Amino acid sequence: MDTRSEEPDGRQGRPTFTEEEVRLLRLWSASDVSPGRQLSAQVGYFATPAIFGIYGLATGSLTLVGVAFICILLLLAWGLVTTWRDRRDSILMQSVCSKVLATLPVGEDKK
Repeated sequence: MDTRSEEPDGRQGRPTFTEEEVRLLRLWSASDVSPGRQLSAQVGYFATPAIFGIYGLATGSLTLVGVAFICILLLLAWGLVTTWRDRRDSILMQSVCSKVLATLPVGEDKK
């Protein structure tokens, strides 16, 4: 399967991407994947149940510890669902990468 375009303006050899692949490339190129951003996002999700749990342990309230435990379980379940949903984008990115690798000369992709 040849995914390269043959355009008259000298851009031959470039892969031809679907609209969905171009959308994903634009989305990923614009996203902030800095360590600080990733850490702050995770702390934001888990800080509230952690504080509930610590406060519940300090006051001896099993209700607060239980609420914190249930919240953490719900966050983990949400993470699994999100990972499952993002699997589609990962498969799409595999398609993009294979098209790009197909345009490289033999031996150049092993660096």
